[in-house]
Amino acid sequence: MNRGILGAIDGKTICALSTPAGMGGIAVIRVSGPEAILLASSVFSKDLSSTLSHQAVFGRMVRKDEVLDECLATVFRGPGTFTGEDTVEFGVHGSPFVQSEAVRWLIDAGCRHAGPGEFTSRAFLNGKLDLTQAEAVGDLIASDHAGAHRLAMKQLRGEFAAEINALREDLIGFAGLLELELDFAEEDVEFADRAKFDALLIDLLARISKLSDSFRHGNAIREGVPVAILGAPNRGKSTLLNALLGDDRAIVSATPGTTRDTVEDTCIMEGIKFRFIDTAGIRETEDAIETEGIRRALEKAQSAAVVLYLMDATCDENENPEKQLSLLKVDEGATVALVWNKTDIQAPPKSSAPDTITFAISAQKRQGIDEIKSWLLERARGQYDNDSIVVTNLRHYEALIATQSALEATRLGLGNNIPGDLVASDVRQALHHLGTITGAIDPEDILDHIFSNFCIGK
Repeated sequence: MNRGILGAIDGKTICALSTPAGMGGIAVIRVSGPEAILLASSVFSKDLSSTLSHQAVFGRMVRKDEVLDECLATVFRGPGTFTGEDTVEFGVHGSPFVQSEAVRWLIDAGCRHAGPGEFTSRAFLNGKLDLTQAEAVGDLIASDHAGAHRLAMKQLRGEFAAEINALREDLIGFAGLLELELDFAEEDVEFADRAKFDALLIDLLARISKLSDSFRHGNAIREGVPVAILGAPNRGKSTLLNALLGDDRAIVSATPGTTRDTVEDTCIMEGIKFRFIDTAGIRETEDAIETEGIRRALEKAQSAAVVLYLMDATCDENENPEKQLSLLKVDEGATVALVWNKTDIQAPPKSSAPDTITFAISAQKRQGIDEIKSWLLERARGQYDNDSIVVTNLRHYEALIATQSALEATRLGLGNNIPGDLVASDVRQALHHLGTITGAIDPEDILDHIFSNFCIGK
Protein backbone atom coordinates (compact mmCIF):
# COMPACT_ATOMS: atom_id res chain seq x y z
CA MET A 1 0.00 0.00 0.00
CA ASN A 2 1.56 3.27 -1.11
CA ARG A 3 0.04 5.95 1.10
CA GLY A 4 0.72 8.65 -1.47
CA ILE A 5 2.40 11.19 0.78
CA LEU A 6 5.83 12.74 1.25
CA GLY A 7 5.75 13.08 -2.51
CA ALA A 8 5.26 9.29 -2.53
CA ILE A 9 8.08 6.84 -3.18
CA ASP A 10 10.02 8.17 -6.13
CA GLY A 11 10.67 4.73 -7.62
CA LYS A 12 14.43 5.01 -7.18
CA THR A 13 16.48 2.31 -5.50
CA ILE A 14 18.22 3.75 -2.46
CA CYS A 15 21.37 2.74 -0.60
CA ALA A 16 23.08 3.78 2.61
CA LEU A 17 25.71 2.67 5.08
CA SER A 18 23.26 1.26 7.59
CA THR A 19 25.63 0.19 10.37
CA PRO A 20 29.11 1.74 10.06
CA ALA A 21 31.96 -0.21 11.60
CA GLY A 22 35.29 0.72 13.08
CA MET A 23 38.55 -0.79 11.86
CA GLY A 24 38.32 -4.55 11.90
CA GLY A 25 34.53 -4.71 12.25
CA ILE A 26 31.81 -5.45 9.74
CA ALA A 27 29.73 -2.67 8.18
CA VAL A 28 26.32 -3.26 6.61
CA ILE A 29 25.31 -1.41 3.45
CA ARG A 30 21.59 -1.63 2.71
CA VAL A 31 20.08 -1.33 -0.76
CA SER A 32 16.29 -1.12 -1.15
CA GLY A 33 14.00 -0.52 -4.10
CA PRO A 34 12.58 -2.02 -7.28
CA GLU A 35 16.03 -2.55 -8.85
CA ALA A 36 17.89 -3.46 -5.65
CA ILE A 37 18.86 -6.97 -6.75
CA LEU A 38 19.84 -5.87 -10.27
CA LEU A 39 21.98 -2.94 -9.12
CA ALA A 40 23.57 -4.93 -6.31
CA SER A 41 24.50 -7.69 -8.79
CA SER A 42 26.21 -5.10 -10.99
CA VAL A 43 28.91 -4.53 -8.33
CA PHE A 44 29.06 -8.13 -7.07
CA SER A 45 30.97 -11.07 -8.48
CA LYS A 46 27.86 -13.28 -8.58
CA ASP A 47 24.44 -12.75 -10.15
CA LEU A 48 21.90 -12.43 -7.34
CA SER A 49 18.80 -12.61 -9.55
CA SER A 50 18.10 -16.26 -8.72
CA THR A 51 19.08 -16.06 -5.05
CA LEU A 52 16.29 -17.01 -2.67
CA SER A 53 14.97 -14.55 -0.12
CA HIS A 54 16.90 -14.39 3.16
CA GLN A 55 19.83 -16.23 1.60
CA ALA A 56 23.43 -15.01 1.94
CA VAL A 57 25.98 -15.35 -0.83
CA PHE A 58 29.76 -15.02 -0.40
CA GLY A 59 31.61 -13.16 -3.13
CA ARG A 60 33.54 -10.02 -4.00
CA MET A 61 32.57 -6.43 -4.58
CA VAL A 62 34.01 -5.93 -8.04
CA ARG A 63 33.70 -3.39 -10.85
CA LYS A 64 35.32 -4.21 -14.19
CA ASP A 65 38.76 -5.47 -13.13
CA GLU A 66 38.84 -3.68 -9.76
CA VAL A 67 38.15 -5.74 -6.61
CA LEU A 68 37.13 -3.70 -3.55
CA ASP A 69 36.39 -6.31 -0.90
CA GLU A 70 35.36 -9.87 -0.11
CA CYS A 71 31.94 -9.78 1.50
CA LEU A 72 28.52 -11.35 2.03
CA ALA A 73 25.47 -10.24 0.05
CA THR A 74 22.14 -11.17 1.66
CA VAL A 75 19.00 -10.99 -0.46
CA PHE A 76 15.55 -10.14 0.96
CA ARG A 77 12.66 -10.21 -1.48
CA GLY A 78 9.65 -7.94 -1.08
CA PRO A 79 7.06 -7.65 0.21
CA GLY A 80 8.39 -9.70 3.12
CA THR A 81 11.06 -7.14 4.04
CA PHE A 82 11.36 -4.19 6.39
CA THR A 83 10.64 -1.67 3.62
CA GLY A 84 8.28 -3.94 1.68
CA GLU A 85 10.67 -3.70 -1.29
CA ASP A 86 13.44 -5.96 -2.62
CA THR A 87 16.47 -5.42 -0.42
CA VAL A 88 20.12 -6.46 -0.52
CA GLU A 89 22.50 -6.04 2.40
CA PHE A 90 26.26 -6.13 1.88
CA GLY A 91 28.43 -7.05 4.88
CA VAL A 92 31.78 -5.42 4.10
CA HIS A 93 34.94 -5.02 6.14
CA GLY A 94 35.15 -2.01 8.43
CA SER A 95 37.77 -0.01 6.55
CA PRO A 96 36.47 3.59 6.16
CA PHE A 97 37.78 3.50 2.58
CA VAL A 98 35.93 0.24 1.77
CA GLN A 99 32.71 1.55 3.29
CA SER A 100 32.71 4.84 1.41
CA GLU A 101 33.83 3.27 -1.89
CA ALA A 102 31.15 0.57 -1.71
CA VAL A 103 28.44 3.20 -1.31
CA ARG A 104 29.96 5.26 -4.15
CA TRP A 105 30.01 2.24 -6.46
CA LEU A 106 26.32 1.58 -5.80
CA ILE A 107 25.44 5.21 -6.50
CA ASP A 108 27.48 5.07 -9.73
CA ALA A 109 25.51 1.93 -10.64
CA GLY A 110 22.22 3.81 -10.38
CA CYS A 111 21.23 3.93 -6.72
CA ARG A 112 20.31 7.13 -4.93
CA HIS A 113 21.70 7.87 -1.47
CA ALA A 114 18.96 7.42 1.15
CA GLY A 115 17.81 10.44 3.12
CA PRO A 116 17.44 10.48 6.93
CA GLY A 117 14.91 7.88 8.00
CA GLU A 118 14.05 6.97 4.40
CA PHE A 119 14.14 3.21 4.93
CA THR A 120 11.65 3.55 7.79
CA SER A 121 9.52 6.06 5.88
CA ARG A 122 9.34 3.59 2.96
CA ALA A 123 8.24 0.90 5.40
CA PHE A 124 5.46 3.24 6.52
CA LEU A 125 4.48 4.28 2.99
CA ASN A 126 4.33 0.64 1.92
CA GLY A 127 2.08 -0.27 4.84
CA LYS A 128 4.69 -2.35 6.71
CA LEU A 129 4.52 -0.08 9.77
CA ASP A 130 2.04 2.45 11.04
CA LEU A 131 3.29 5.85 12.16
CA THR A 132 3.55 4.93 15.86
CA GLN A 133 5.69 1.91 14.99
CA ALA A 134 7.88 4.01 12.70
CA GLU A 135 8.47 6.47 15.54
CA ALA A 136 9.20 3.53 17.84
CA VAL A 137 12.13 2.61 15.57
CA GLY A 138 13.64 6.02 16.36
CA ASP A 139 12.92 5.58 20.08
CA LEU A 140 14.51 2.13 20.01
CA ILE A 141 17.68 3.50 18.42
CA ALA A 142 17.81 6.33 20.98
CA SER A 143 17.07 4.16 24.04
CA ASP A 144 19.97 4.19 26.48
CA HIS A 145 18.48 2.11 29.29
CA ALA A 146 16.22 -0.90 29.74
CA GLY A 147 13.12 1.14 30.65
CA ALA A 148 13.21 3.20 27.47
CA HIS A 149 14.00 0.09 25.42
CA ARG A 150 11.02 -1.76 26.91
CA LEU A 151 8.61 1.07 26.10
CA ALA A 152 9.93 1.38 22.54
CA MET A 153 9.52 -2.36 21.99
CA LYS A 154 5.92 -2.26 23.24
CA GLN A 155 5.14 0.49 20.76
CA LEU A 156 7.02 -1.26 17.94
CA ARG A 157 4.88 -4.37 18.52
CA GLY A 158 1.84 -2.20 17.81
CA GLU A 159 0.16 -2.26 21.23
CA PHE A 160 -0.41 1.48 21.31
CA ALA A 161 -1.57 1.55 17.68
CA ALA A 162 -4.04 -1.26 18.38
CA GLU A 163 -5.65 0.78 21.15
CA ILE A 164 -5.83 3.90 18.96
CA ASN A 165 -7.36 1.88 16.13
CA ALA A 166 -9.95 0.41 18.51
CA LEU A 167 -10.87 3.93 19.63
CA ARG A 168 -11.18 5.04 16.00
CA GLU A 169 -13.41 2.09 15.13
CA ASP A 170 -15.78 2.91 17.98
CA LEU A 171 -15.77 6.57 17.01
CA ILE A 172 -16.34 5.78 13.32
CA GLY A 173 -19.42 3.75 14.27
CA PHE A 174 -20.68 6.66 16.33
CA ALA A 175 -19.98 9.12 13.49
CA GLY A 176 -21.78 6.84 11.04
CA LEU A 177 -24.99 6.95 13.05
CA LEU A 178 -24.78 10.73 13.30
CA GLU A 179 -24.20 11.11 9.55
CA LEU A 180 -27.11 8.76 8.86
CA GLU A 181 -29.40 10.89 10.98
CA LEU A 182 -28.30 13.95 9.01
CA ASP A 183 -29.23 12.18 5.76
CA PHE A 184 -32.71 11.55 7.13
CA ALA A 185 -33.05 14.87 8.97
CA GLU A 186 -36.25 15.79 7.13
CA GLU A 187 -37.91 12.55 8.26
CA ASP A 188 -36.91 13.31 11.89
CA VAL A 189 -35.40 9.84 12.34
CA GLU A 190 -33.09 8.89 15.23
CA PHE A 191 -30.90 5.81 14.80
CA ALA A 192 -29.74 5.69 18.43
CA ASP A 193 -31.03 7.32 21.57
CA ARG A 194 -29.02 10.14 23.11
CA ALA A 195 -28.43 8.20 26.33
CA LYS A 196 -26.49 5.52 24.40
CA PHE A 197 -24.55 8.22 22.55
CA ASP A 198 -23.63 9.83 25.85
CA ALA A 199 -22.56 6.51 27.39
CA LEU A 200 -20.31 5.81 24.40
CA LEU A 201 -18.73 9.26 24.65
CA ILE A 202 -18.11 8.80 28.38
CA ASP A 203 -16.36 5.50 27.67
CA LEU A 204 -14.25 6.99 24.87
CA LEU A 205 -13.27 9.97 27.02
CA ALA A 206 -12.25 7.70 29.89
CA ARG A 207 -10.04 5.57 27.64
CA ILE A 208 -8.42 8.61 26.01
CA SER A 209 -7.91 10.30 29.38
CA LYS A 210 -6.14 7.19 30.70
CA LEU A 211 -3.76 7.31 27.74
CA SER A 212 -3.06 11.05 28.00
CA ASP A 213 -2.55 10.80 31.78
CA SER A 214 0.13 8.15 31.20
CA PHE A 215 2.30 10.62 29.25
CA ARG A 216 3.82 12.16 32.37
CA HIS A 217 5.04 8.76 33.54
CA GLY A 218 6.00 7.49 30.09
CA ASN A 219 8.03 10.58 29.29
CA ALA A 220 9.72 10.35 32.70
CA ILE A 221 10.81 6.77 32.18
CA ARG A 222 12.12 7.54 28.68
CA GLU A 223 14.01 10.72 29.61
CA GLY A 224 14.80 9.71 33.20
CA VAL A 225 12.59 9.88 36.30
CA PRO A 226 13.14 13.43 37.64
CA VAL A 227 14.03 13.46 41.36
CA ALA A 228 14.47 16.93 42.90
CA ILE A 229 16.44 17.38 46.15
CA LEU A 230 15.17 20.36 48.15
CA GLY A 231 15.70 21.83 51.60
CA ALA A 232 17.18 24.76 53.48
CA PRO A 233 20.82 25.74 52.87
CA ASN A 234 23.63 23.61 54.28
CA ARG A 235 21.48 20.53 54.93
CA GLY A 236 23.57 18.20 52.77
CA LYS A 237 21.67 18.30 49.48
CA SER A 238 24.82 18.24 47.34
CA THR A 239 26.28 15.47 49.50
CA LEU A 240 23.09 13.46 49.04
CA LEU A 241 23.24 14.00 45.26
CA ASN A 242 26.81 12.71 45.18
CA ALA A 243 25.86 9.72 47.33
CA LEU A 244 22.94 8.80 45.06
CA LEU A 245 25.12 9.13 41.96
CA GLY A 246 28.12 7.41 43.54
CA ASP A 247 30.29 10.25 42.27
CA ASP A 248 31.40 13.72 43.41
CA ARG A 249 29.24 15.56 40.91
CA ALA A 250 28.27 18.59 43.03
CA ILE A 251 30.53 20.92 45.01
CA VAL A 252 30.16 20.36 48.75
CA SER A 253 30.89 23.21 51.19
CA ALA A 254 30.06 24.08 54.79
CA THR A 255 29.19 27.59 53.63
CA PRO A 256 25.40 28.03 53.31
CA GLY A 257 24.13 28.96 49.86
CA THR A 258 26.96 27.33 47.88
CA THR A 259 24.56 25.92 45.28
CA ARG A 260 23.12 28.88 43.36
CA ASP A 261 21.73 26.98 40.37
CA THR A 262 20.36 23.52 39.73
CA VAL A 263 22.86 20.72 39.20
CA GLU A 264 21.57 17.68 37.29
CA ASP A 265 22.98 14.29 36.49
CA THR A 266 21.59 10.89 35.61
CA CYS A 267 22.26 7.34 36.62
CA ILE A 268 20.73 4.02 35.64
CA MET A 269 19.66 1.71 38.44
CA GLU A 270 18.58 -1.81 37.50
CA GLY A 271 17.53 -0.75 34.02
CA ILE A 272 15.65 2.42 35.01
CA LYS A 273 17.07 5.88 34.38
CA PHE A 274 16.81 8.53 37.10
CA ARG A 275 17.57 12.22 36.70
CA PHE A 276 18.69 13.66 40.05
CA ILE A 277 18.49 17.45 40.52
CA ASP A 278 20.36 19.28 43.27
CA THR A 279 18.83 22.69 43.97
CA ALA A 280 19.63 25.93 45.77
CA GLY A 281 18.83 26.02 49.49
CA ILE A 282 15.40 27.48 50.24
CA ARG A 283 15.50 30.45 52.63
CA GLU A 284 14.71 34.16 52.80
CA THR A 285 17.51 36.14 51.17
CA GLU A 286 18.18 39.51 49.57
CA ASP A 287 20.87 38.12 47.29
CA ALA A 288 19.52 38.42 43.72
CA ILE A 289 21.45 35.42 42.40
CA GLU A 290 20.47 33.18 45.31
CA THR A 291 16.83 34.34 44.97
CA GLU A 292 16.85 33.24 41.34
CA GLY A 293 18.34 29.88 42.38
CA ILE A 294 15.54 29.39 44.91
CA ARG A 295 12.94 30.22 42.25
CA ARG A 296 14.46 27.60 39.98
CA ALA A 297 14.52 25.09 42.84
CA LEU A 298 10.79 25.50 43.43
CA GLU A 299 10.18 25.30 39.68
CA LYS A 300 12.04 21.97 39.53
CA ALA A 301 9.91 20.71 42.42
CA GLN A 302 6.78 21.41 40.38
CA SER A 303 7.94 19.28 37.46
CA ALA A 304 9.61 16.46 39.41
CA ALA A 305 8.12 13.00 39.78
CA VAL A 306 9.76 12.71 43.22
CA VAL A 307 10.85 15.38 45.70
CA LEU A 308 13.34 14.49 48.43
CA TYR A 309 13.02 17.20 51.07
CA LEU A 310 16.15 17.22 53.23
CA MET A 311 16.26 18.27 56.87
CA ASP A 312 19.11 18.20 59.40
CA ALA A 313 18.46 16.09 62.51
CA THR A 314 21.04 18.11 64.46
CA CYS A 315 19.42 21.53 63.99
CA ASP A 316 15.89 21.11 62.61
CA GLU A 317 14.35 19.14 65.45
CA ASN A 318 12.15 22.10 66.44
CA GLU A 319 11.03 22.80 62.88
CA ASN A 320 7.62 21.80 61.55
CA PRO A 321 8.28 19.57 58.53
CA GLU A 322 4.61 19.29 57.60
CA LYS A 323 4.34 23.07 57.32
CA GLN A 324 7.45 23.25 55.13
CA LEU A 325 6.24 20.43 52.88
CA SER A 326 2.85 22.09 52.48
CA LEU A 327 4.54 25.13 50.93
CA LEU A 328 5.91 23.03 48.08
CA LYS A 329 3.86 23.21 44.90
CA VAL A 330 4.30 19.79 43.34
CA ASP A 331 2.49 18.40 40.33
CA GLU A 332 -0.41 16.00 40.81
CA GLY A 333 0.96 12.46 40.91
CA ALA A 334 4.35 13.52 42.31
CA THR A 335 5.60 12.01 45.55
CA VAL A 336 7.30 13.94 48.36
CA ALA A 337 9.55 12.14 50.83
CA LEU A 338 11.08 13.65 53.97
CA VAL A 339 14.76 12.81 54.43
CA TRP A 340 16.40 13.42 57.80
CA ASN A 341 20.17 13.83 57.38
CA LYS A 342 23.00 13.44 59.97
CA THR A 343 21.03 10.82 61.90
CA ASP A 344 24.38 9.19 62.75
CA ILE A 345 24.88 12.17 65.11
CA GLN A 346 21.34 12.65 66.39
CA ALA A 347 18.12 10.73 65.91
CA PRO A 348 15.31 12.58 64.09
CA PRO A 349 12.12 13.67 65.89
CA LYS A 350 9.72 10.72 66.26
CA SER A 351 6.52 12.32 64.96
CA SER A 352 7.98 14.81 62.53
CA ALA A 353 5.60 14.09 59.63
CA PRO A 354 3.48 10.98 60.34
CA ASP A 355 1.66 11.00 56.99
CA THR A 356 4.82 11.43 54.90
CA ILE A 357 7.31 8.85 53.63
CA THR A 358 10.39 9.39 55.81
CA PHE A 359 14.01 8.29 55.61
CA ALA A 360 16.83 8.60 58.14
CA ILE A 361 20.30 8.86 56.57
CA SER A 362 23.82 10.10 56.86
CA ALA A 363 24.65 11.48 53.42
CA GLN A 364 28.32 11.99 54.32
CA LYS A 365 28.78 8.40 55.54
CA ARG A 366 26.36 7.15 52.86
CA GLN A 367 24.18 5.41 55.39
CA GLY A 368 20.54 4.86 54.41
CA ILE A 369 21.21 5.67 50.74
CA ASP A 370 20.41 2.14 49.60
CA GLU A 371 16.98 2.41 51.26
CA ILE A 372 16.21 5.55 49.24
CA LYS A 373 17.37 3.87 46.02
CA SER A 374 15.28 0.77 46.72
CA TRP A 375 12.21 2.92 47.36
CA LEU A 376 12.77 4.89 44.13
CA LEU A 377 13.09 1.66 42.14
CA GLU A 378 9.99 0.14 43.74
CA ARG A 379 7.99 3.28 43.01
CA ALA A 380 9.20 3.41 39.39
CA ARG A 381 8.48 -0.27 38.75
CA GLY A 382 5.02 0.09 40.29
CA GLN A 383 4.16 2.82 37.80
CA TYR A 384 5.93 1.66 34.66
CA ASP A 385 6.46 -2.11 34.75
CA ASN A 386 2.97 -3.30 33.95
CA ASP A 387 0.91 -4.34 30.97
CA SER A 388 -0.84 -1.00 30.53
CA ILE A 389 -0.15 1.13 27.47
CA VAL A 390 2.06 4.14 28.20
CA VAL A 391 2.30 7.24 25.99
CA THR A 392 5.89 8.48 25.60
CA ASN A 393 5.66 10.80 22.60
CA LEU A 394 4.70 14.48 22.91
CA ARG A 395 3.05 14.45 19.48
CA HIS A 396 0.80 11.58 20.55
CA TYR A 397 -0.04 13.35 23.81
CA GLU A 398 -1.02 16.57 22.00
CA ALA A 399 -3.21 14.61 19.56
CA LEU A 400 -4.94 12.82 22.44
CA ILE A 401 -5.63 16.13 24.22
CA ALA A 402 -7.07 17.56 20.99
CA THR A 403 -9.23 14.45 20.56
CA GLN A 404 -10.43 14.75 24.13
CA SER A 405 -11.38 18.40 23.58
CA ALA A 406 -13.32 17.55 20.41
CA LEU A 407 -15.21 14.74 22.15
CA GLU A 408 -16.08 16.97 25.10
CA ALA A 409 -17.47 19.50 22.62
CA THR A 410 -19.45 16.66 20.99
CA ARG A 411 -20.94 15.62 24.31
CA LEU A 412 -21.79 19.20 25.21
CA GLY A 413 -23.45 19.68 21.82
CA LEU A 414 -25.59 16.57 22.22
CA GLY A 415 -26.61 17.62 25.71
CA ASN A 416 -27.66 21.06 24.51
CA ASN A 417 -29.44 19.77 21.39
CA ILE A 418 -27.00 21.53 19.07
CA PRO A 419 -27.80 20.90 15.35
CA GLY A 420 -26.52 17.52 14.18
CA ASP A 421 -24.22 18.89 11.49
CA LEU A 422 -22.27 20.88 14.10
CA VAL A 423 -22.01 17.85 16.39
CA ALA A 424 -20.86 15.72 13.47
CA SER A 425 -18.17 18.30 12.71
CA ASP A 426 -16.74 17.86 16.24
CA VAL A 427 -16.73 14.08 15.79
CA ARG A 428 -14.86 14.42 12.50
CA GLN A 429 -12.31 16.61 14.28
CA ALA A 430 -11.84 13.91 16.92
CA LEU A 431 -11.35 11.28 14.20
CA HIS A 432 -8.83 13.52 12.46
CA HIS A 433 -6.74 13.99 15.60
CA LEU A 434 -6.74 10.25 16.37
CA GLY A 435 -5.81 9.50 12.76
CA THR A 436 -2.72 11.70 12.92
CA ILE A 437 -1.30 9.43 15.63
CA THR A 438 -1.09 6.28 13.51
CA GLY A 439 -0.93 7.96 10.12
CA ALA A 440 -4.46 7.05 9.05
CA ILE A 441 -4.63 10.78 8.34
CA ASP A 442 -1.13 12.00 7.67
CA PRO A 443 -0.26 15.65 7.05
CA GLU A 444 2.96 15.85 5.10
CA ASP A 445 4.61 18.31 7.47
CA ILE A 446 4.16 15.90 10.41
CA LEU A 447 5.76 13.04 8.49
CA ASP A 448 8.64 15.14 7.20
CA HIS A 449 9.39 16.25 10.76
CA ILE A 450 9.30 12.71 12.15
CA PHE A 451 11.54 11.04 9.58
CA SER A 452 13.99 13.94 9.24
CA ASN A 453 15.09 13.23 12.84
CA PHE A 454 16.24 9.70 11.92
CA CYS A 455 19.80 8.90 11.02
CA ILE A 456 20.95 7.91 7.54
CA GLY A 457 20.47 4.18 6.90
CA LYS A 458 17.31 3.83 9.00
